[in-house]
Amino acid sequence: MARSGYSIDLIKQMAECDANYIRLLKLVPQLRAYRDGSFDELVDIDISSDAEPEKHLEGITAQYCLADLQDEGKVTVEIKIVEAFKYTCTLEIVQLPEFKQWMTNPSMLVRVYHDANTAEVVSYQGHRHLQPRYTQPNPKMYHPDEKMQVNRFLGEWLTHCLNVGRSAKVPDLIFSH
Repeated sequence: MARSGYSIDLIKQMAECDANYIRLLKLVPQLRAYRDGSFDELVDIDISSDAEPEKHLEGITAQYCLADLQDEGKVTVEIKIVEAFKYTCTLEIVQLPEFKQWMTNPSMLVRVYHDANTAEVVSYQGHRHLQPRYTQPNPKMYHPDEKMQVNRFLGEWLTHCLNVGRSAKVPDLIFSH
């Protein structure tokens, strides 16, 4: 097996994943229920006594408008909770609408580990089981640090949502006299 010049910087990778967790908490506030156990306080969720409270997070979606194009409509990033368990949940993050004539829209699955306060990409553009290091050359043409690059891209994408994104959900305004 050919030796790669790339060595894994575990501290740097974990720092990126930890920062992505914090970014996701800001973008999807419902995820904070894992940290403080406030599942019963979530808006629009009817929690029955026999169900696991975290399961009620499944299907919750947060949308952020990044741009408003005249011909194509709004460009949004959609973050959806597709699986929720006691200590982890899986998010699907996609950009809409699809611009097939120009590019392939980013799409990824992110596993959020609430007990470890970290989040990592588990699938990018349909590619699953990313390895921490790839030898060169390899059949799928991955970079030696493909997993780190994908997690870094997630961080940049989420930071962009935080900096320029506008929530698609309009908050309720309360006026006092």
